[in-house]
Parts: sequence; C-alpha cells; structure tokens
Amino acid sequence: LGIPFDLTEVSGRPKPDWYLKINPRGKVPAIRLPALENQVIYESAICCEYLCDANSPTSLMPEDALKRAHIRLLNDHCDNVFSKTQFTFLMNKDEAKDAELSQAMEDALVPYEEALEESGGPYLMGSEFTLADVHMLPFILRLVVSLKHFKNYELPGDKFPKLLAWFDLCSKRESVQAASLSEEKIIEIYTMFVSVDYKFGGLNKN
Repeated sequence: LGIPFDLTEVSGRPKPDWYLKINPRGKVPAIRLPALENQVIYESAICCEYLCDANSPTSLMPEDALKRAHIRLLNDHCDNVFSKTQFTFLMNKDEAKDAELSQAMEDALVPYEEALEESGGPYLMGSEFTLADVHMLPFILRLVVSLKHFKNYELPGDKFPKLLAWFDLCSKRESVQAASLSEEKIIEIYTMFVSVDYKFGGLNKN
C-alpha cells in the first residue's frame, strides 16, 4: 500500500503498561493514528481491512462485495479453525497424539487447497494478490519452519500441491521478503513458546 509508518516493537509478557493503555487486550498488532487524534485499531484482520479501506481502491481488498465476503470467510477460518489445529499440534508433548493432531491440521488446510483450485490461482482469490493471501501467508511460513524444526513434519506435497506452490510464489514477492521473519528468528521465538507451554491466546488446546 506504500503507507509511511513508524514501528514500535512490543514483546515479552506481561505487556508493558503503556501498551495496555493502547490495547487493553495486550495483543499485537495495534495501529495508532496520530492524524486522527491517536485513535487505535487492533486485531490483525481488522487492522489490515482498515488500511485497505483507508487507502482504497486497492486490489488487496476488491470492491466486489461477494469477493470481499469470500476473503473474510477464508481469514475467519484461518483465525478460528486452522490456527487452533496448528498450535495444538506444535505444542503437543504426547507423541502418540501427533498423527491425530497433524491430520486435524491438514483437514483444516483443505479449504485453502480448494480455494486455489476453484479460483484458478495462482493466489487464493485468483490472479490478484489479496488480503486473503496477506492474512494466511505468515501462518504457513510459521507452520513450515516451526513444525519441521520441532516435529520433523512437512506438508505432504501430494495432498497440498497448489498450497505449496502458492507459498513458494508468495514468498518470492519483494514485499513479503521485506516483512517476513527469518527462519532463525522464528525458531528462536518458538523455542521460547515451547519451553513455557505457551497457550497462544487459547489457540493451544492441549
């Protein structure tokens, strides 16, 4: 979108008091808008939609109402279905459950393989890179890196050929490369999470 911004990193638990005054939930990210009397917006999906709406028109969020609804449905599935299976599998300490949990995660990924098939690709909504791709991509990056490192698991290519091709394509985008964490940084962060049995805001169902 080419929007100028200043970045303040917020890490650690509990979150500092100054941040809790901005976002009482203590979750990141949040956006503070100096030009609009320091109004605050939080929750990832809402932040992204706001930025698209405030800078429309943009291909990231199409004007067509049905396409916008499809993007929201994919993103809602990511947040409320898929992410729970991902983090529950990652944080599971009982190896006897790994096969069951990895299967549940793969089942939750099927709608994305189907979306790529139905749209014709190469992106989730078709020829345009949209907010559906922006939203899902960090989850797949963290899945690929963290589960290979901690679980020796890789997404099966025979089951998710289109999703893996999508991930490879998206990963080559200049904006994605500029914004993504390195594999080393992801492993460092997730090593901390695993060591403390982090709950990921309730997404870890162990």
